[in-house]
Amino acid sequence: MKLGLLQDELRRLRRLLQKSEGQKLLLQIVDDLTEEERSLLNERIDRLIGHVIRLKNSFDLTKEERVVRQIVKATSAYLSVQMEEIISDKLKGYGEITLEVKETLDPILIEIISILRQMESIV
Repeated sequence: MKLGLLQDELRRLRRLLQKSEGQKLLLQIVDDLTEEERSLLNERIDRLIGHVIRLKNSFDLTKEERVVRQIVKATSAYLSVQMEEIISDKLKGYGEITLEVKETLDPILIEIISILRQMESIV
């Protein structure tokens, strides 16, 4: 449901605004917002959530049920396809891939894909 997607993304943005700077393994988030911008964004998020609540109540929308098994299976399948797209043979559009890159990249990606498929088969 699209409203569920909106709700999920608003929650993600709310967390980002609360803890705006952070560092992950392959991502660094730098907070470039002023307090005024942060306040205005939080107010807009509150208004959007209010609209979602009103729509839910007006149309008697039921909660979408998400099953962990389905989430794990779908996420694992999606991620394995994403990893398959960066195997060296498929990177030709990015320039020449050296043998060294191929020998380093591909075995790790193949292992990642294998683990993702194992996760998918567990559930």
